[in-house]
Amino acid sequence: MEKRSSQLLIYLGMGGSLLYLLYACSLYSETSFQLFLGWGFLALLWLLKKMPSFQEPPRRILFLLLAAFLSLRYWMFRSFDSLLFVSFWDSLGMMLLYLAETYGIVIYLLGMFVSAWPLNREPVPLSGDPDSWPTVDVFIPTLNEAPEIVMTTAIACTQLDYPREKLNIFILDDGATEEKRNDPDPEKAERAWERYNTLRSIAETLGVIYHTRQRNGNAKAGNLNEALGLHGFQPGMALSGKGASWIRENVSLAPPPIARPGELILLLDCDHVPTRDFLKHTVGYFQQDPKLFLVQTPHFFINPNPVEKNLGTFASSPGENEMFYRSIQLGLDLWDSSFFCGSAALLRREYLEQVGGIQGDTITEDAETALVLHAKGLKSVYLPRPMVCGLSPETFDDFVLQRSRWTQGMLQILSLKNPLWMKGLNWKQRVCYLNSCLFWFFGLARLVFFISPLLYLFFGVRVYNASEWQVLGYALPHIFGTILVTDYLYGRVRHPFFSELYEAVQSMYLVPVILSTLINPRSPRFKVTPKGKSLESEYLSPLAVPFYLLFSLSLMGMMAAVFRWTAYPQEGFAILICLFWNTFNFLFVLLCLGVVWELQQRRRYHRIWAEGQVEIFIPRLGTTVPAALQDVSLGGLSVQPLAAAPVEENEKIVIRAPGFNGRPFSLPASLLRNSLRKGRREWGCEFAIPDLSAFADIVSFVYGDSRRWGQFWEQRKSQQVRISRGFAHLLRIGWKGAVRKIGRAHV
Repeated sequence: MEKRSSQLLIYLGMGGSLLYLLYACSLYSETSFQLFLGWGFLALLWLLKKMPSFQEPPRRILFLLLAAFLSLRYWMFRSFDSLLFVSFWDSLGMMLLYLAETYGIVIYLLGMFVSAWPLNREPVPLSGDPDSWPTVDVFIPTLNEAPEIVMTTAIACTQLDYPREKLNIFILDDGATEEKRNDPDPEKAERAWERYNTLRSIAETLGVIYHTRQRNGNAKAGNLNEALGLHGFQPGMALSGKGASWIRENVSLAPPPIARPGELILLLDCDHVPTRDFLKHTVGYFQQDPKLFLVQTPHFFINPNPVEKNLGTFASSPGENEMFYRSIQLGLDLWDSSFFCGSAALLRREYLEQVGGIQGDTITEDAETALVLHAKGLKSVYLPRPMVCGLSPETFDDFVLQRSRWTQGMLQILSLKNPLWMKGLNWKQRVCYLNSCLFWFFGLARLVFFISPLLYLFFGVRVYNASEWQVLGYALPHIFGTILVTDYLYGRVRHPFFSELYEAVQSMYLVPVILSTLINPRSPRFKVTPKGKSLESEYLSPLAVPFYLLFSLSLMGMMAAVFRWTAYPQEGFAILICLFWNTFNFLFVLLCLGVVWELQQRRRYHRIWAEGQVEIFIPRLGTTVPAALQDVSLGGLSVQPLAAAPVEENEKIVIRAPGFNGRPFSLPASLLRNSLRKGRREWGCEFAIPDLSAFADIVSFVYGDSRRWGQFWEQRKSQQVRISRGFAHLLRIGWKGAVRKIGRAHV
């Protein structure tokens, strides 16, 4: 890895020097040459992008350097040729736009550096005798999530393919602390006691350790750090309750959990369910490198976030988080800057204890902890294999709450532990952490990009000073070049213009968050993102008001353009540019209006695409029907029968499927739906859950095999969508969402 990063730096240095010489030679060239240079480089980028060999280094480096040249050339033009300060308001508007553009170019170039040579690791198998394998503590922190969610994750942890005597599994409950159980409000105290008794009973039945604190101090970091201090903890619990005998026999809970602390910590949010092979694929890295403090794996989500759900893009487009977990983290890993993401990660206890545990100066305790440990000269690894399945926020309000917390935390890191000045980091790590922090200023830039054309159309404020030929020679090659590069780097994990959509839908709410955090970096408080909600009916999100304001302003901007065209015909080019700019903004506001109209979500369990073959045994007929899986969830599954059978409504069936370690699954169920879908017979089956043993089997069947999540990732990755087609697809989504919202709002 070190050799690869050194080679990359050499390529970057040599290529950058040559491009600088080219730029220096063109400084005083005629406009016609600048047009040729800009569009010539853009055409070359387009041709290179079509060549598969240019996805691999070192050719990849050449592509990125050519694109960087176009953007730096544009920034030099903006800095030295286009800033003309005449009046106060013109100067203010011009500087705001210039700073927003400069920010965008900086993030763009930093992103190129991060993603220049992604490191795609493979799992490292465990070595040596099992007796020599490190012990592992599994931490499942929880606050207010439903006990059923916590139980599902805890059951999956008991099924991890790892020696049971090497595991301690902890449910760390901050929702029933002593402080909450003694709350002066009797209703709150009663709820806390009910939670305490429920989760403690679940823990005793599963043979895991339930722990809660006296007080809720320092949020998630405080909860985890108290668990880190549970040295010599003696569970002293006996298995009891329904299903205990099955668990003893099949999950191998005896002997009881070890008393000494685990050498490694597996940290899982309570809605993040691990596959059986998680430890088998990650612990081996720690055996190889004693300086390793972290193995991070992707967060894979079984349900759409509100943007994907309300616009209907979950099945047809890569998930929003996949750009980070399937591309950016791989790039960070090359520079030894892949950071802790709060869950789905394995950490070495020794190094956590050396820095005082999970850090708590910011509300993104995960990234902060990684920053501090990297500054100690320790190493991290990112394994791009989905082995933990979690839940996305269900509502737009919760989505904004989650992103606001991420924004606050990363800006706190920038203010309180600035990676540029932090001792111990190498310069590459400083660049990577700086990129991760600066990214969250996008809300301010998006707001400036929205209001800039309106300032001109409404008030005649000249926010941009350039002739037609300068726009054609500098600005357009830069804009089209960034679109090409974004598609080149992330096209398989993010469809065209989806990044603009996600930034647009968050920006209005993040602006006050950014400003308040910069003014007082210590003011933010940790707020948990609610998970597992169901929506009984459609409704308009309370956060929709800003988008109605933006919608109105955009329409007024179009009318102002018509007026200005007739009143100031000599400004035709500037009017056309701002009209096009405003129309582009308007289209994304339409998309945002579709996002804030919350659609129903009545399913108790989320279904996800799956493939493979199972057998459906029908006791009434005494026959077995082979069937192809269509989708699966904790509640049931959908199959395509591969043979005809005279089934009846509510038919009792048994689903048989290959299992693990030679033990096949045999899951009781009912056949609730027998229908034709696109000319094919489809059966909808609901699992029967008579006891805990049956539910544990279902958890293992649904969540146990990491290959299923990998297949789902690949199924959604598909081929890259052409840029023009991607933009047209977004327009269709926006139009349908707006029409649907307007139509239902009048019902």
